Amino acid sequence: MNRSVVLTSRGIGFLVAAVVCFVAAPILSLPALLYVTVLLVGLVVFSTIFVFGGHSNVRIERSFSPQVVGPGLTAKATVRVTNLSMIPCLEAQWADVLPSGISGDASGTLPALGGSRQSDSRVSFSYALQGLRRGRHPIGPLKVQVLDPFGLVYRKHSFGAEEPLIVLPRRIDLLALAPRGESDDGATRPAPQHVGVGDDDVIARAYLPGDAMKRLHWKATAHRGQLMVRQEEQQINPRAGVFLDCEPRSQGTARDGKGVWEHSPTFEWGIVAAASIVHHLARNGYVVSFQTSSPAIDREISDGQDSVEDAMVDLAVLEPDETEHNRYMAPERAAFAILGRLDIPRAEHWIHAVGGARDVHAFVASGTSAAALDVLDGARWKVVTYRPNDDLAAMWMLFDAARARA
Repeated sequence: MNRSVVLTSRGIGFLVAAVVCFVAAPILSLPALLYVTVLLVGLVVFSTIFVFGGHSNVRIERSFSPQVVGPGLTAKATVRVTNLSMIPCLEAQWADVLPSGISGDASGTLPALGGSRQSDSRVSFSYALQGLRRGRHPIGPLKVQVLDPFGLVYRKHSFGAEEPLIVLPRRIDLLALAPRGESDDGATRPAPQHVGVGDDDVIARAYLPGDAMKRLHWKATAHRGQLMVRQEEQQINPRAGVFLDCEPRSQGTARDGKGVWEHSPTFEWGIVAAASIVHHLARNGYVVSFQTSSPAIDREISDGQDSVEDAMVDLAVLEPDETEHNRYMAPERAAFAILGRLDIPRAEHWIHAVGGARDVHAFVASGTSAAALDVLDGARWKVVTYRPNDDLAAMWMLFDAARARA
């Protein structure tokens, strides 16, 4: 708890008047001015003692509902203030400290509190917070400003510890990609166990990269207006891998003088892309293996294991990391890589890490050398180059053209 006592402009005026009266008393031969001096100084001293007695020992409890919030959405912060001292607390002004990634009207009037043994020794209040940027944002401490009844002195307090509010990354809705030519047969999600025999017992889902042409469900495609794929009994869940590059040099970032990573638009674009692709695949029934180039994220998203929400929280707090993952997932049939700016060694690194996948789609940051792109092309990767201000949904659909070129 930090505290400080500050004179108001009125308090400063009282002290200035006291000094003037003290100097003028002998000059004007008016001893009564000395009494005025004592009165003015005494009021300032009394006010200082008065504000020291208020809020000398309080407990702050802060909670959020929900504790994890989506970007642009609001959460409710509830603060409970309990007076632990037997001395009552004065009415005061409060304000919660908010970081730059959070907005909200976190200020107000704190009513007077009774002593610790009184029923009115506790009060709670709430206010709305809006998440502006992904991350773990510390809220607090609570700043309390106590003013004396004469308005001469106020005291600043800082109570309670910081409490984190997690804001999730943005997610963009992605459309199914159209197939280009014949591909190897792939597994799809199992149908419900009560299906019967015949075409009516087949359930269709949206087409995803890696699905075989012979799995296309033309009746459902005509009905839905988009490519649909059969899901038949006894089939296993389709699998896909998602990789995110968080190596600092690839993402064009470094630590500043305070040890904090500088903002990287390329990295933030990759976060949104990874969140959107993972959500898109999982929503369409895929078992998703999701890893970063560092050990920070290593998820298997499927029923009974990790959830999409787990991966979103991971991405919310993800930072660049120089540490390399020493155990990449087993090769999946289809893989999606969101990479930074690559040179030849970095491109070869990713081919080695993801090379076992049969169908690899990669977002690669603008600025990647032509030689590195040639390395990826030689591995038959479908590559789309992006800039941080590019629209993800539009860039996603460019994989159709990349598949055609491949």
